Amino acid sequence: VFWIVTLAVILKYKMTLLLTFEKSRKIKIKVILIVLAVFVFLKMTTLIVFNLPYLLVKSNIEYYVESKIIGNYKENKAGNFHNISRPKSEEKELYVIIIGESTNRTNLGLYGYYRQTTPELNKLKDELLIYNDVISPHAYSVGALTKILTLANYESPEKVSEGSIIQLINSAGFDTYWLSNQRPIGPYESLITKISLSSKYHKFITTTIAGKSKVLDGELFNEFNKVVKELKSNKNVIYLHLMGTHHQYENRYPSTFNKFKEIPISNFPSSESTKKINSYDNAILYNDSLIADVIKNVKGLNAKSFVLYFSDHGEEMYNDLDMAGHNEDIYSKNMFDVPFILWESSKYKQGKNIDFIAERKYMIDDLIYSVADLLNIDAQEVDLSRSIFNKDFKERKRIIKDTINYDTYFKK
Repeated sequence: VFWIVTLAVILKYKMTLLLTFEKSRKIKIKVILIVLAVFVFLKMTTLIVFNLPYLLVKSNIEYYVESKIIGNYKENKAGNFHNISRPKSEEKELYVIIIGESTNRTNLGLYGYYRQTTPELNKLKDELLIYNDVISPHAYSVGALTKILTLANYESPEKVSEGSIIQLINSAGFDTYWLSNQRPIGPYESLITKISLSSKYHKFITTTIAGKSKVLDGELFNEFNKVVKELKSNKNVIYLHLMGTHHQYENRYPSTFNKFKEIPISNFPSSESTKKINSYDNAILYNDSLIADVIKNVKGLNAKSFVLYFSDHGEEMYNDLDMAGHNEDIYSKNMFDVPFILWESSKYKQGKNIDFIAERKYMIDDLIYSVADLLNIDAQEVDLSRSIFNKDFKERKRIIKDTINYDTYFKK
């Protein structure tokens, strides 16, 4: 719309512009004012967020800025952490961190959703620590994960270049693995890839843009099982980066998981919302089976281990807005609400006492401190008062999008 109107204005005045543009200030001003007026209208009505040229320009500017400051993680495997220490242990240790994609906790049966979308995790419920009030700092992957994986947060975004949790884990003597079902190239993926390349081993099983990819996460878990069988050391941390429940939702699960077909409960009932909600819930159902399989497989190793699962951000699903998806220009609570679940092996529990409070208010831009706490890694940069698992945890303001207080904004 924006570019059509602009082109129409230019065509209307093209002869005048060619002949008198240098002389006529009035026409210059008129054209500029019309263009600006259209821009302001689109911005105020939020129509601009659906404008492809605007989105392309916006995303490329964001990528350029972030890329300049993020640093070179590929060459620097250890980061710049100071005074790193960890208790010595001869035990076999395997820790798995599963990063979901576009999954809100509202649609999980484990969190009280009316549909049974998590039957396998429900069977393991007594073995899980389920946190009920965890949010993401952003409603898109790059913004969220560049904070989730590094020392950066809304208070200190510049620390994105000062160190990642992968570098810290490397420095503590672990072998690190990054297995991903998201493409490693492109303006949206490259920034996350830069951080992930600090792992000692990495593999990306797709190069297709997320919206068009049909590679199921089951392929990633096949790769995970291969890696587990070939581990070279007793100290290992494996990251699994899922495609999860990213749109197009119908491409995220096999036909055998096409369970939900009836008209769902929705604040915006329509044929479109029915199709998308059902596909989204089926994707969660498949996601549930895979996460449960990882837990079962790790449990069978009889090692000192844990499995941590969370999503990078949530997804609106016709609850507060008449839409399915995530967008920081038109946002809702569900775009920030994420599942956060921890499973621990019996051997891990013997040496670690987690201070579990299900209702703790937590934002995962502090995840580096929580993972360091789980792994008993100490360093000058590690602040345990920011770990959700620690008895010294202190709640802080949860500022989403770098400017908005989540807890006061959504109470309104």
